[in-house]
Amino acid sequence: MLWLCLSFPELPASALDRPGAAIADQHGSQRWLITSSGGIAAGTAVAAALAVEPDLEIHTRNPDAEREALAGLAHWLYHYGSPVVSEQIDLHEPGRRPRARLWVEAGASLKLFGGLKSLAANLRAELQHLGHRAQLALAPTRAGAALLAEASRKPIACFDLDALRQKLSRLPIASLPWPGAILDALKGVGLRRLGELFALPRESFARRFGEERLADLDRLRGWQAEPFDAITPPARYARRFELSGDVETVEPLLFPLKRMCAELAAYLRARDSGAIAITLVCTHPFSEKTHLDFRFLAPTRDAARMFAALNERLLRDPPQRAVREITLEADQFATPQPLQADLFDPLGGRTLDWQQALERMQARFGDHALWTPACVADHRPENAFARSAPGATSTAPPAQRPIWLLREPQPMSPPQIDSDCERIESGWWDGADATRDYYRVERSGGRAWVFRDRKSGMWFLHGWFG
Repeated sequence: MLWLCLSFPELPASALDRPGAAIADQHGSQRWLITSSGGIAAGTAVAAALAVEPDLEIHTRNPDAEREALAGLAHWLYHYGSPVVSEQIDLHEPGRRPRARLWVEAGASLKLFGGLKSLAANLRAELQHLGHRAQLALAPTRAGAALLAEASRKPIACFDLDALRQKLSRLPIASLPWPGAILDALKGVGLRRLGELFALPRESFARRFGEERLADLDRLRGWQAEPFDAITPPARYARRFELSGDVETVEPLLFPLKRMCAELAAYLRARDSGAIAITLVCTHPFSEKTHLDFRFLAPTRDAARMFAALNERLLRDPPQRAVREITLEADQFATPQPLQADLFDPLGGRTLDWQQALERMQARFGDHALWTPACVADHRPENAFARSAPGATSTAPPAQRPIWLLREPQPMSPPQIDSDCERIESGWWDGADATRDYYRVERSGGRAWVFRDRKSGMWFLHGWFG
């Protein structure tokens, strides 16, 4: 197997929608930076960082946001291959930064995506769209790929165990996610590189540092199996984002909402499905919630389409109270039917499709502002149509009847008849009995549809043919 590892050193900042910001962790009374910001490296004590840059804005870490962001990224990564594995390591030691990693078995995907360079370019481009940055490495072992990814900003590839051991041997011992006490003990006896650890007698190392640490080294080199629990997209999508404060306008909600729509689209691609409906839940002070539901005319996994619909809905119906967090939910899915692009389309398929236009109008003007006429099994023309949901398949009226009917039939003088009669006798069961003879006649330069009421003998104009 070949494992592609994605390491996210800036996840604590990007999970809060603050890329490049200084994020601090705390253990007891000690606080230190866990992300790099400007010229200040991760691991620097907060006091030392403020001494260098007094105006540095420091934000408190949110582990829940990191876990949710990493879960969303795992669902996104699933469409590049499987299995997908996730891991977060947090030692809570002063000066140590957390490690967030994702792996995907990429041996079968390399040729599909044109090699590691092309695959890495695709991954980074999509991650940038999602608001994250990752360091990449490919290796036969998950542990080895993780250390290589965390050691270099450029993608590293090892296709066999011998090449992996050579690259690992040059890494510093501090790259291991081991407790600081063990790393200090190793440095105290003059060990600096992983290659020096590999060369130690196994029995002596295990007696001093434990069998668990020896097993870690064996897994790095591929000498021991690496059990894992693979991640699969859940049956229901729910992504929560906690805002930095109470938000009273729509505009600050749009940036995180756009990212959440992109994550939902990635989740749907991993499931090879489309969303039929989505729900945006706005949480207010005192845990009050507002639900904004939107139903699509056809299943979709287009992030821009979902964001446009929610944006229009928020602008039409903004939250009436301050918002503290938003949650995007989806649990109704179906296989989407992608539109067939026109070979000679000069715009390359960039025109807004009809369904999307209807959805945006529905989101802007309301669920009941748009409707589609549908035929009803009733012989009376005024009752033969009903309003159905926008975009629903409609049935054309019979050819001998017009599409344009007047709101109320208008009395008229007896016309000159030159067509066959359509007789209607219906409605006796609901109190609106209709006994009429319909004809097509020429009137005022057009083709009119008229009828004679057989009870009263009066003539009425009821519609026009196109």
